[in-house]
This record gives sequence, structure tokens and C-alpha cells, in this order.
Amino acid sequence: MNATQYEDYFRVTSIPFSSSTIIVFSGVPIKKNSFKLNVGKYYITIKVDPNTLPVQPTLGQYWLIKGPRQIESIASGGYLMEQHIFQSPEFVECRLPEAGEHLISFIAKESSFKGVGESKARALWELLGKSFHSTLKKDTLESRKLLRSILSEESINALFEGYTKYKNLSYCNWLSQNKIPASVQLRLLKYHTEQSIEAIKLNPYLLVGFGMSFTAVDALSQTKFEIALDDHRRLSAALEIAIRKEVEKGHTYTTEADLRPHLTKLLKNKELVDNAFMAENNNAQYLLNQTTGTYHPTAQLLMENVVAKRLKSLSNQYNLYNEHSKYAYISAVAELPYDLTQKQVEAVLACLDNAVSCITGGAGTGKTTVLRTVISAYSRMGFEIHAVALSGRAAMRLQESISFTTSTIAKLLRGKPIDEDNLQHLLVIDEAS
Repeated sequence: MNATQYEDYFRVTSIPFSSSTIIVFSGVPIKKNSFKLNVGKYYITIKVDPNTLPVQPTLGQYWLIKGPRQIESIASGGYLMEQHIFQSPEFVECRLPEAGEHLISFIAKESSFKGVGESKARALWELLGKSFHSTLKKDTLESRKLLRSILSEESINALFEGYTKYKNLSYCNWLSQNKIPASVQLRLLKYHTEQSIEAIKLNPYLLVGFGMSFTAVDALSQTKFEIALDDHRRLSAALEIAIRKEVEKGHTYTTEADLRPHLTKLLKNKELVDNAFMAENNNAQYLLNQTTGTYHPTAQLLMENVVAKRLKSLSNQYNLYNEHSKYAYISAVAELPYDLTQKQVEAVLACLDNAVSCITGGAGTGKTTVLRTVISAYSRMGFEIHAVALSGRAAMRLQESISFTTSTIAKLLRGKPIDEDNLQHLLVIDEAS
């Protein structure tokens, strides 16, 4: 086994292993006679954390690799081959082939360009030549008209979508070289697009808002951009992280007293902590209520306002009990194995008469019976029932109690918006407090 520094350019031919923490991909070198060996053949294998790559490897991609390598000789089919292994290389860069056979082969084999085989890829190169990249950089009516002589509308869409993925490579490569995780890159490019690098140079601490840790951004900011420790951008980002820590506890606002321990841990300097509370915040990630002295994450504050307005609107909808709901109520009660108490009847009718209701009561008072009856009545009226609880276990207990399908609140929020159809909906939140 030999170890040395090396650089190579290769095409991916296999991806034998992939997980959330490591990916292994191999390929053959593009340049012939790129180094001198005593054996006739070799191939390259990369073992790396996928989150450090600019894009996820796929068959047919072209990569430039730099760093230390290990060389292993492997006997295969009567041949002696060399495997060059790069373990967490210092430099990795995915490149879109510029021209000729490499570009034709890449487009034909890359799954992102669905419906564009080798013959069509070759015809495109013959048609566009050196203007290939400039034609595909912008999806215009003129470009599409030119491409229709070779491709169907579906293939044209795939071509532009695939090219969009790879035209960001120059940005992704720069971001990866600066150790910005791939997951952060995706969110950053979606928001800042082609201005991503300039946005980072203007304020690298904006990366905190896209999911990068303060420690990692701090290291990048001070080594790459030489930002001072007392820079307002750094202090504002630290305060943003501190507020986020409190939000993760379930709070929607916080105070200076609660934030100080988090800031002290991040900034490690009392004077800087004091300055952080006075730092200018240009990102509007949080708001300070000057009257109460409380800090509010902007996203949570906006969501609270939307929910409050919606609840206020619904609370003004009452006197909804009519003949239709009366029939549904009678049918639901008829299925019960016992009679409701007077208070339970009042609770059920109140739920049918108002758009917003809250069922409360001590243990054994029949809250579950009331809820089951209310849901049964609304279901008979054609309402789509959305019964949710905070945890999976609580959702299972709720389902056992009401005999309707339930889910967690998180699952409901991840699903399709419930106002996209014309159905009537009933939202039931167990243990809403």
C-alpha cells in the first residue's frame, strides 16, 4: 500500500455504497496517461461524507479530485489493476463537461436529462455547438423554438430542468470548498439563487438562518472573511441562535434573562453578550417588543398572528345548529349504549352550534364520550375529520377512544393543505393545552 498526494479527473461508473454519513463512488480516469504506473489499468474510489459534496454522485458525472490517496493492487480476471482510494479528500469538484463526446455521453447517461438519449444528445451538439451552454442557461421562447427541431416538449422540459441542476455547479463547488454542507447549499441556492456567493461574502452569518451551526459559520467567517469578534453581524447571529434554542423548548417568545446563558456559551465574553442585545439586526429573523422587552422569532410571530386571526374569525361563527345537524346528533346518540347526562348533552350541542369549541372537565366526567358523539355527528354531516395529538402514543390512545383515524400534529402539518378541496373539515386537537 502506498500513500501520496494526487489529483485526478474521472467519470463515475459505480456507486457501491451510500448512507447518510458516507458514500462510496468509483470511476475511470478521463485523461489518458495521466500518471505513470507499472500496471496497465486503474480505477478511482472516493469515500466521503455526502454532506460535504456539492451534488450527490450519479453515474456518468465528471469529478475532479485532489488529496492523499491509498493505492491497492487488485487481481481481476487475469489482470492486475490498481485501485486509487481517496478517503475524505481535501478537494472534490463536480464538473459539467464543456464539449464534444464527453458532453454527449454525459447528457445521454445522466438521469436528470430524461428522454434525451445519445442520438438526440449528439444532434443537439451538432445543432448548437459552442452555443450549447449559452442556449440552455436561460429557458426562453427562442431557445425552445430552436430545440423543437430535435426534441419533444417533454424532452425540452427535462433538458432545461437537468441543466438548471448542473448550472449551479460553480456555486456548489465554491460552497463545498468552504465546507458549507450540501443540505445548507440547497436551501441557500433556492432562496438566493445566483447571488448566493455574493450574499455570503456580504454577510457569512446569514448561513445560520439556513441551518449551519454558529460554530461552523464562525470559523468560516474569521478564517475566510476575517470578521471581527465584535462585528454586529456576528453578534446578531449569536442572538438569533440563542432565540432559536428557546423556541426549541416550545416557547414562541423569550426574554433577555433566558437568552444570556446561551449567548455566554456562544460568545464567551460578557461585554460581547451585552453588545449582542444592542446589535443591529438586518435579517429580521427576530423582533424585539420594546414595551415588554420580549424577543419574538419572526416566523413564529407571523404564524401566531395567522392562527389568532383564523380563530377569531371562526369564533364569530355560531348559531350553526339546524335540522341537518339535529338529525346527525340524534343518529349519533342513538348508537350510544347509554344515555348522555344533561351536561354532556349541552356540551355536544354547543360543539354543533359553534365553529370553535373547547371540551373541558375533570377525570370521569365523560369528555371522551362527548368527543366521540360530536365527531360521529359531524362525520354524518359529511365533514372530513382530522383528529390529532402531540405525540404518536397520544394519537394512538385518541384513535382507540373515538374509533376514527388519528395522526400527530406534525404529520398533519406536513400533509396536503386541508383547504385545497371543497370539503368541510373538522379539526380535533386532543389535550390542546
